[in-house]
Amino acid sequence: MTVSSLHHVAIRVQDPDRSRRFYEDVLGLSFMELPVDEAITSIWRGSPKEGTMLATQAGETFVILVPPLEGTPADDRFSEYRIGIDHLAFGVDDRASLDDLVEHLGTHGVETAGVETEVVLERPGR
Repeated sequence: MTVSSLHHVAIRVQDPDRSRRFYEDVLGLSFMELPVDEAITSIWRGSPKEGTMLATQAGETFVILVPPLEGTPADDRFSEYRIGIDHLAFGVDDRASLDDLVEHLGTHGVETAGVETEVVLERPGR
């Protein structure tokens, strides 16, 4: 098998609407709503009969926000000290775009470490 791309990443979030507002209002991404039925929602907290997944595209990859699974504590939050996705890295055209984003995030109260360069994964010519 040859993998040609990464199709999607699903992120479990406590509050999909709140997360959507962050990604749309702060990062400028647009989401589409994907209605789903009980075949998918039966494992979500509260086992609703239907629901909505929120999806946006980053290049060819979909980023999907989905509610927590049944049994997830209501106060559960992301921790880089647990197993799972540590972070997402979106590609941009140039360094200036990253610098602008760091400033923009600051105006929305989002703390960052600034622009960091990962030499191991850096693409030649970028």
